[in-house]
Amino acid sequence: MSSYEQAQSLYSTFKSAFEATPCDLGKCEQQLVQLKVLVLTGALSSKTTGADAAKEQTLARDTLELACFLSIRRNDASGFERHVQQLKMYSGNIAPSAQAHLIQGLFLLHLLAADRIGEFHTELELVQFENLEDKYIKQPVLLERCLMEGNYNKILEAQKEVPHEYYTFFMGRLLDTVRQKVGASLERSYDALPVDYAAKMLRINNIAALQEFVVKENERKAAEEGDDPMAYMTPSLTRRMPVGLVKWEVKDGKLWFVKTADKTLEIPALDIMTNTIGYATDLERIV
Repeated sequence: MSSYEQAQSLYSTFKSAFEATPCDLGKCEQQLVQLKVLVLTGALSSKTTGADAAKEQTLARDTLELACFLSIRRNDASGFERHVQQLKMYSGNIAPSAQAHLIQGLFLLHLLAADRIGEFHTELELVQFENLEDKYIKQPVLLERCLMEGNYNKILEAQKEVPHEYYTFFMGRLLDTVRQKVGASLERSYDALPVDYAAKMLRINNIAALQEFVVKENERKAAEEGDDPMAYMTPSLTRRMPVGLVKWEVKDGKLWFVKTADKTLEIPALDIMTNTIGYATDLERIV
């Protein structure tokens, strides 16, 4: 059996396991690792030409496309992005697959959900004009417009009608980003809010869910506080220069925003410098 036939057989096994109901994600991951070693770094990664090269590249592309979907099923956003970047090696070398627009739309939504607006526009520039109306591409574009306008109700409505089931994972992450943006505005405007009103503003259904979100938000903000502010490519309401931790606390029927003493150490000049560099980077990407 040739290397290609061996890889093709392993791909068929992997695909069958992936499409099985129920799907054993752990088993699929093991098979994917073996397949990627053979397809991407093994015998098939050698320089071949002609029809053989096209067959091998098609197999590698199909493997990576399934790997993207497997990452989504495993709630692994970083794994999804890694596989999408690997897929780009085959762009233009072979005809696009039936999954190309779906993966491109998912990647756009992934960038949007991560609040990486500059990278979102860079990726959008790579989309062919005639494909902008494709249902998989169109929704992330519309969602980005709603996000920039602050029209968060439309984002909530979009959760109910996604073009593919895999969009649900990233829509959940996008909703978290929306909550972080709203929360950043609230903590700058208020010292405390009634829990009912805070839950409504944050698009959270009940007080228990609000308390859970408060715990996660405090953990996220504490982790962000120790990060290097220059590492962020795009300054935003949810990713800003550390100027002291604002701790959230649910107590006595209110959501309190407790500002630490470090808040007084804010240096506007450094904040402006961070924002300016971020904006310049985004402009360079878009232009």
